[in-house]
Amino acid sequence: MDTSIHTLITKRLMGTISTEEKEYLQEWIDNHPGEKAKYEKLLNSTVLAERYMQYTQVDADKAWEKLQAQIHEHTETEENMSSTKRTSIIHLLRHPAFLRIAAVVALLIVGGAFLYHREYIKVTPPLITENVQTAMLQSKESGHHDAEIITSKTANKDLISQEDLALYHVDDNFVEQLTAATRITTYHNKEYWTQLSDGTLVHLNYNSRLIYPEKFGDRRDVILEGEAYFMVAKNKHKKFVVHTPQGDITVHGTEFYVNTHASKIIGTDEESTEVVLMEGNISFTPIDGKELPMQPSQQLCVANKQLTIRYIDTAPYIAWNEGKFLFEAWPLERVMNVLSHWYDIDVQYASESLKDKQIDGYFDRYDNIESILESLETVLGVRITKRGNHITIN
Repeated sequence: MDTSIHTLITKRLMGTISTEEKEYLQEWIDNHPGEKAKYEKLLNSTVLAERYMQYTQVDADKAWEKLQAQIHEHTETEENMSSTKRTSIIHLLRHPAFLRIAAVVALLIVGGAFLYHREYIKVTPPLITENVQTAMLQSKESGHHDAEIITSKTANKDLISQEDLALYHVDDNFVEQLTAATRITTYHNKEYWTQLSDGTLVHLNYNSRLIYPEKFGDRRDVILEGEAYFMVAKNKHKKFVVHTPQGDITVHGTEFYVNTHASKIIGTDEESTEVVLMEGNISFTPIDGKELPMQPSQQLCVANKQLTIRYIDTAPYIAWNEGKFLFEAWPLERVMNVLSHWYDIDVQYASESLKDKQIDGYFDRYDNIESILESLETVLGVRITKRGNHITIN
């Protein structure tokens, strides 16, 4: 099978395929009936890594041939490497045990979910758990996975305005990278998963925007407006920086959550940002401020140039990334605000006191809303009436 088709099928399984690429792949499948059954089997499999492995049928010897070609190309262009050092490295790489291991690792990294990257020695893509893979599939199957995607090639004007360059304090190095970039904007009731060129996985919530270079340079910079969960590829040589209006988040490889629309959560009318660290180490540098390190399970909030850090339970944030709603002692009004965005509904209350009713709940975000409303009725002892996209709570 043609290598480009392998790549397109991989993108299809990962959910990163473009509309044009998807149409091309479907046309190819239609013209190759013998491959259709295998392709459909892959799509029906529930575990991403498993179905990818079914398809690739990894051959260590062939993998090594590809890896060896990449190494040969790299060593020829490394003008500053001494002949003695180069010879030593090549002898090491030719050792049978190393050849076998390197070939398999290059194709199986992260359970086979990512293709071999020429800098695999330096970069460790994030571990995509089965819960996250299932959430990605459910998002697509339920119709919640959608966004407007514009690239530098398709845009009628610059992807980012001069005003935004200043707002997100973008330096000349980053501006140069943005000459070939992508902008993803989610709709008011949709979400979107995207994989960056280094293997980093980003989960965007509704009404959010992510701008990033097609290929990273000596740094890995992205711009975020809204809400996102980052699973960053580890690379000790290239820091990963998320630019927000309130400041920059710097990391080398970890999982964290960012929300630049956190005013309702923090309880202020001012522009505000929330950062929650799940694992690893990150730092936040506010505008005109000093870099502040964060530890796992810490939440950082910044509003009106005031900054606070505290320890919290990160379970609700992890649950969201895995396709769940986890409400812990939330008032009903806050719960319904989340549900109204997600399911595109309007909510009315028969009395103000209903808004303050507390609820603890754990729901599947891809269930239909009727099942969630039934649970709320039972737990809270209220009556909920739904007519079209309008809900009344009595």
